[in-house]
Amino acid sequence: MSENLIKLNRFTTIPFLIDMLERKKLTLLNPGFWEDFNDRETVEAYKSRINANGIYALCLTYGTGSIHHWNAFANGTSGCCIELSPEKIFGVLSKTQGVIHGKAVYMGIKNLSDFKTEQLPYFKRLPFKTEKEYRIIATSDNPQQAAFDIDIDLNVIRRITLSNKLPKPVFKSLKIILSSLLSPHKIPILHSTLFSNQIWISHFKGVEKAKQSKSQ
Repeated sequence: MSENLIKLNRFTTIPFLIDMLERKKLTLLNPGFWEDFNDRETVEAYKSRINANGIYALCLTYGTGSIHHWNAFANGTSGCCIELSPEKIFGVLSKTQGVIHGKAVYMGIKNLSDFKTEQLPYFKRLPFKTEKEYRIIATSDNPQQAAFDIDIDLNVIRRITLSNKLPKPVFKSLKIILSSLLSPHKIPILHSTLFSNQIWISHFKGVEKAKQSKSQ
């Protein structure tokens, strides 16, 4: 299920990022609180079929981050993207009991039928296909809790990108704080250029200036 994956991105908010760095935990949450009731039902069906008491999930994306990811999962000044190494994360997951993972499988309503139990946690409706979601699922014999933690080393993180909506002075302050939490790992902390990319802006400014000079 991990073939051809170059990266895995976790779009979230700074409080969850700080918690991850401080406690060195990958936190899976109770899918019973997911906004999408379709997803809730397929995961609940899986939980029922395997007779688990608790089930938890973490949703990542293996595609290039888009405006949808930022707006849906990392909106506002507190948004951030954590890029993880698939190889290192899968190494951790392989040592964690009760954990499975794989790409979401997108399908239309007309394709619904009965499916194998192991397929259920990955099903998602076709309109969400552009998300290119990758799911980590954990099940437990213990009663359902709000979260399920997996111990990690922070070297599973390749880079952290903070929202473009964050003012530059605040970004600089946060970078210092996050760098201290990441120590001794030297992991890049970047400021997103999604809404303000200087290469893009400079190109078109240069084109317009050149046209104006020729017309004079």
